[in-house]
Amino acid sequence: MRKLMTLKRAGVALATALTLALTACGGDGDSGGADKRLDVAVPADASSLDPILGSAGGDHVMLYPIYETLIGFDADMVPQPGLVESWSQASPRELTLTLRDGLTFHDGTALDAEAVRFNLERARGEGSNVAVDLASVTAIRVDDPLTVTLELAEPDASLLMVLSDRAGMMVSPAAVEESDGDVSDNPVGAGPWSIVKWNRGQFLRVERFDDYWDADATRVPELQFNVVADPTTRATSLRSGKQDVALGYAPSDAAELDGKSDVQLVRTPRLWVDEVYFDLGSAELKDVRVRRALNLAIDRETIVKSAYFGLGSPASSLFPGSYWAANEELAYDFDPDQARALLAEAGASDLSFDMLLSADAGTVRMGEILQQQWADVGVTVNLKPLEGVQAVNAYFVDHAEPALLSAFTGRPDPKMAFDVLFSDSSFYNVSGLATPGLVEALESTDASLEGDQRAPGFRDAATAVFENASFLPISFPDNLIALGEDVSGFEDNLLGKPKFLGVSLD
Repeated sequence: MRKLMTLKRAGVALATALTLALTACGGDGDSGGADKRLDVAVPADASSLDPILGSAGGDHVMLYPIYETLIGFDADMVPQPGLVESWSQASPRELTLTLRDGLTFHDGTALDAEAVRFNLERARGEGSNVAVDLASVTAIRVDDPLTVTLELAEPDASLLMVLSDRAGMMVSPAAVEESDGDVSDNPVGAGPWSIVKWNRGQFLRVERFDDYWDADATRVPELQFNVVADPTTRATSLRSGKQDVALGYAPSDAAELDGKSDVQLVRTPRLWVDEVYFDLGSAELKDVRVRRALNLAIDRETIVKSAYFGLGSPASSLFPGSYWAANEELAYDFDPDQARALLAEAGASDLSFDMLLSADAGTVRMGEILQQQWADVGVTVNLKPLEGVQAVNAYFVDHAEPALLSAFTGRPDPKMAFDVLFSDSSFYNVSGLATPGLVEALESTDASLEGDQRAPGFRDAATAVFENASFLPISFPDNLIALGEDVSGFEDNLLGKPKFLGVSLD
């Protein structure tokens, strides 16, 4: 079980750190700090406000307020009722969802079983970036106005938590039709807040939705996400009172909190891995020996100590060792001699390739560290920094370069994470090439909904990815979020993507 740590007086001196992002009191539902607006500084803007068309993991923090999901989750990623009041399985190849009665979208249209069917068909249709999450679904049946049944080609234990992610974010069908299929500029959901204004690259402002299903949930009347790319500027803005919450707080800035009781620092573990995405089909990286060499040339222990002051752990696979689905036996030793030998064996001793990355100072610094460590084994890497969303689109959409330095921000279910990153049909696997042995390993995770019975299959899946060197994991940084002294009721989760329900300004 993860533990939440809130440090009101950060009394340790922290070294310079890197922030990598793609760049997340009780009440009667109408309270929220005397009608004050909650201002939240975020590292990057959303890539899209259409949940099935976005491409950045950081989008969720700005999507959750607008789009309620069919299934919810608690801080430890245990499924909870959301728009769906209850669920059941008549057989392993069926999942029946029962909606709450009287649900409506922000535009006043009904959120019923037909609307759910429409959304799920859209999410698994052409052009959707999350179709892979619903790959097991063969048909969606409306049983009555409040009941939907998903028919599956094979058992899929991850499906419940899939519906707590993008695929389960419900969009008004009327808004989709009005917007010609892309609601990014007309986001109409059924979430706790509805959109007021989105100035791309600057801010997103939402206001409390009076007909939200959970009338007792504490919600501030207005919530504004302000895009502040530089972590030091986010910290300064918080301390000056311009922001109430600062996401992605850098350890170097946390050092300045020593003795300041007016700032709260929340530190949590999370399912986030800093990584280099590989195009497995590219001329430079198609040889598994080359990819393994690049992994072996990286000194992860030093990176975590110097870049994060130990506020995290080295990463050799997709999940940190404390997570129930992790394989703790996998580790890339720092072995530059073996890296050189593998490169020579592959005929790639003079390897050179281009790598995309976000242009923020932290990510560029990380790129320079990797560049130097690879140079020590004879590899030349040309860094190509772009604005965060541009870098993501250049890699995933345009396939412009063979590598991208970024992060994977986690998924509610471990199978979703493997599918999203490594499935041969996934948007995020730009090569379209399968990882040998992965499909077979994941199949074994669907025999039960119980974690202890699914875990061996996930360990095998991690081994398959490790042996294929399908990506280059670097570290698992802790999540650092700073709160102003007036903020109460804040809770993070293992995804590191807070939803801001329950938060108030005193």
